[in-house]
Amino acid sequence: METKFKETKSKKPCMGCPFKRINTNEKPNPGGSHPFVYLGQTRGPFWLPCHQDKNYQGKGSNTETVSQCRGAAIFRANCDTPYGLPEPLLRLEKDTESVFASEAEFAAHYLGGHKENFESMLIPPVLDAMMSNEINKPSKDRRFMK
Repeated sequence: METKFKETKSKKPCMGCPFKRINTNEKPNPGGSHPFVYLGQTRGPFWLPCHQDKNYQGKGSNTETVSQCRGAAIFRANCDTPYGLPEPLLRLEKDTESVFASEAEFAAHYLGGHKENFESMLIPPVLDAMMSNEINKPSKDRRFMK
């Protein structure tokens, strides 16, 4: 049985999007998750729901009724996510003006500190370890796409 995904016409992130430079999220854990969780998920094959979608119900949200996070799709493009993601995952064009341009910018915004410090820390093996942690995390509401 093939998973169906709700489509959205919008190509812009919502105001509550953690990937948007100016948003309504509180620091340090936007949407209730640590920034490194987001970095692991955006690097990997995860369906990421829009937290502002009217049908959003947390981790158990339905892919058929909740739109994908447009900010995550743009962030993946901005960061040149190095892995081929499954076809049904949303893909959008780069936009470094309204969405964080790199993992280091994202981390510095939420965790405080200088982007340069995070650039030296968030190297590919570390980002891959974050992704692996998310892939292997026990969860009954897995959003990992095989």
